[in-house]
Amino acid sequence: MDRAELEKLIAQGIRLTPQSEKLLLAYSGSLDLEAHLRSLGKFIIDEEDVGKLISADKVPVPPGAEIARKSGFEPLAKQMEPKLKFYPEKDITGKSRCTGSVEDFLNYFRDRLERCRHSFKIRNSKLPVVDLSKVKDWEAKDIRLVALVKEKGMTKNGNLKVVLEDEWGTINAIFSTRNKGSLEKAKALLLDEAVAVEGKVAGEFMWANDVIWLDLPVARQQKQSERDIGIMYLSDLHFGSRFFMEHNFSHLINWLKGNEGRTELAGKIKYLIIDGDIVDGVGVFPGQEKELTIPDVFKQYEAFDLAMEQMPDYIEVIVTPGNHDAVRRCEPQPAISREMIKSKAHLLGNPSWVDIEGLKHLVYHGTSLDSLIAAIPSMSYHAPEHPMIESLKRRHLSPIYGDGGGVIIPEEKDFMIIDEEPDVLHMGHVHKNAIAMYRGTVVINSGTFQGRTDYQVRRGHIPTPCIATVYEPHTGKISQLDFSGHPKQT
Repeated sequence: MDRAELEKLIAQGIRLTPQSEKLLLAYSGSLDLEAHLRSLGKFIIDEEDVGKLISADKVPVPPGAEIARKSGFEPLAKQMEPKLKFYPEKDITGKSRCTGSVEDFLNYFRDRLERCRHSFKIRNSKLPVVDLSKVKDWEAKDIRLVALVKEKGMTKNGNLKVVLEDEWGTINAIFSTRNKGSLEKAKALLLDEAVAVEGKVAGEFMWANDVIWLDLPVARQQKQSERDIGIMYLSDLHFGSRFFMEHNFSHLINWLKGNEGRTELAGKIKYLIIDGDIVDGVGVFPGQEKELTIPDVFKQYEAFDLAMEQMPDYIEVIVTPGNHDAVRRCEPQPAISREMIKSKAHLLGNPSWVDIEGLKHLVYHGTSLDSLIAAIPSMSYHAPEHPMIESLKRRHLSPIYGDGGGVIIPEEKDFMIIDEEPDVLHMGHVHKNAIAMYRGTVVINSGTFQGRTDYQVRRGHIPTPCIATVYEPHTGKISQLDFSGHPKQT
């Protein structure tokens, strides 16, 4: 077979590993290779597949091209039963009842405020937690007021005025220049978030001296699993995009099979979480059709299914949607339907909670990172772990309602509240890998397997594609495996 014939096969959608290309270029038999390779129904054709065809055609293997043999890879994870627990009550899938009425919006914000107020009340505080219906009774006394941030802005005197709102009304909280510490702290307040503000009430004003977020406990320790297993975190694959780095993704699958080094770690991988933007979708943004190699969203998911079929069958795959997937654009998002993803995988909503080996994972695609980066000084796409930590501080995944990031559906329950302390917070969306530790929570942004798009070039955004994050919760070790050009990362 010559190079032109090989390129024709590739143009027909047949994906090959470098070794299989080498074997095919040396092949001189008479088989209809396209038909035979398609009949395999595989996402990536490796050297073992080609070797079997060559052997069947009784064509000698060319010098220097070895057919893959059984490697003796005996993964530890294959011997283990999965330890997974899902929390359907925290997942919107099958529960959306919103009609967009005024009452829906009222119920949504009441739920947000009531649950946050309850959390503040059960925490130790020297000050009484008061609502606006009783605030007059506490005039000139130090109190803690729990409310939503309705507005904020600087006054002519350089003070910060924050309009706080609850079910019973509003009040103007003034952060004065005389208390620069609290003034600077209050500048990070976000619209619509629920916070506690401490100070004294004087008529229609509250002279504020501190703002408190719910946050995670300071002394909380990182949790460990009993078993020595590995969890891999991926997101933003974008199957169907011409920027999808398919060849690199095939190397990741090959590594999981024990064929590309670090076999001890590969053999520990028992769980794989793919956090949204599984496919590039269709009609997500104007002119998207120019960036698609697969213009049919059903076929995009078919390509993903073919890839999943190549995964070792003992790995538990968990899939959640993102803003490019075939679910509603607004958050919270229900799980991707079985009509789209037919391969073996656990399909959850966005956000969702899952217990893996005793560690509670909060999985959220991360669309709100756009609005957090825009609203909070010093935040940047270059370091997505910082706005992720801000979500943990505020105990809410999308505190700014419908601004910049994903639009929130006003369900009766606010599914975006972080009402427990996650052991792992996993996001994607911004195509930038990041790892951090915050008060016992492992913070992971899993990057992408999509190359730099035209949009990202215009925005000056530089992604970090083809880096897979692996967490070993028994030891606390985190590895980042680079499949961008060095698949045998050590």
